[in-house]
Parts: sequence; C-alpha cells; structure tokens
Amino acid sequence: MTRKWMLITGGSRGIGQALVTHLLPEWNIAFTGRSETGIAHTLALARSQRAATWVKGLCCDGTDETRVEQVATSLIREFGAPAAIVHNAGMTLDALHIHQNAKDWHEVLGNNLISIVNWNRHLLPAMMTQGSGAIVLMSSVSALKGNSGQTAYAASKAAMIGLAHSLALEVGRFGIRVNCLAPGLIEGDMVQAIPETKLKALRQHIPLRRLGRMQDVVQATAFLVGEGSGYVTGQTLVIDGGLSV
Repeated sequence: MTRKWMLITGGSRGIGQALVTHLLPEWNIAFTGRSETGIAHTLALARSQRAATWVKGLCCDGTDETRVEQVATSLIREFGAPAAIVHNAGMTLDALHIHQNAKDWHEVLGNNLISIVNWNRHLLPAMMTQGSGAIVLMSSVSALKGNSGQTAYAASKAAMIGLAHSLALEVGRFGIRVNCLAPGLIEGDMVQAIPETKLKALRQHIPLRRLGRMQDVVQATAFLVGEGSGYVTGQTLVIDGGLSV
C-alpha cells in the first residue's frame, strides 16, 4: 500500500466520527468503536463521500489489551505502520469527587490512559522502524482549568499532556511527533443535552462568545498530523475560544 493511513480511536461518535468523515479525503482511515451500530453509522457517512481512500471500522475496546494486539497486528500486517494515530477514545463519568470511588477512577483512567498505552505498545515499534509518524492525544480544557464534577476526567486529561511531553522526548529521534489537543465546549451530543439557558451563560464566559465546532477540532487535528506541523512536538494546542485564558 502506498497511501498513508491513520488510526482514530473512538471514531463511532462525536468528535471521533467527525474526524473520520472529514479527514477521509486525504487519508486512509481505520477507526475503532465499541458500538456496532455507531461503527456502521460512521462507515455509512464516510462511504457516502465516495472518496478515493479506504475506511475500516473495527469493534475494539482499548482497555482490552488482547483485542488491541489482535487489531494492531492485523492492521500492520495488511497496511504497514500507520503514519498517524489519533487517541480520541475516552469517557467522562462525571460526579462530585466525594461521590466517586476507586472503581470509578479505574474505569476513567483505563479508558482515557491505559488504552493509549495498549495501542502505543503495539503500533509504536512499527512507526519507529518506519522512521516517521505523528501521534495526537485528545486532551481537554478541563486539564488546564478544571471543572466541577470532573476530577477523574480532568486528571486523566492532564496526564495525557505529561505523557505527550515525555513520549515526545523518547521518540523524537525516530522522526515521530507527539502532541495534544485540548478542546473546550464543542457542539455535539453532549452539549445538546445542556439546557439553553445554561448554554447562554456558558457562552458569556467564552471570549469568542460561541461554542466550538467539530470542524475546529478537525482542522487542528489535520494540522498536527500533517506536514505543516513537521517541527511541532511535545505541545498542547488549546481549542476553546479563549475559555482558559
């Protein structure tokens, strides 16, 4: 195969789905999800574009190391090392800190962090041999400014930033770049569930006075996996309309 390909985890809904459908014209894409229905929906949206690239939807829980190894090995065998990985899969499990227990934290950290370790363990060696690549970790503005009810989520997203700093130092000599994205309030299913009165109040705290759009995240991701960011590594790009300023 000559055309570059990327892996996008959590591509069956939300930002992940937008990444798959908007990056597809320029990339071959393999994406993962837990819901067969969600995967089918993303595939239908992607294939309706009739792009001259391929797209594969794979049911895989990133916390299941055995399944991750199976999928990663199969992809490398068929397509070679990926040119990019976008670690987008994750969860919030919001609750006040005093109402959470160790099980809740294990679940959040497993989905948001250990899944990254599992994928990198099996894909990074091939990328290192290839001598190039880009890794993007989908962090959050909550990692930078905090958010009530999101101690576990914010901790996991802040850990991504630390992970990116150290991993960038480890793999830079192999031509691999590692960066984070930190989106703020982005339009989508989760935001739609917020009452309009509360949304209006939230907008007033955003200097640009609007919520982020999926395209804002897609374009930032395209930049970090593309040639235009060839000298950018170990960084966190914040996409929040100035909320964290």
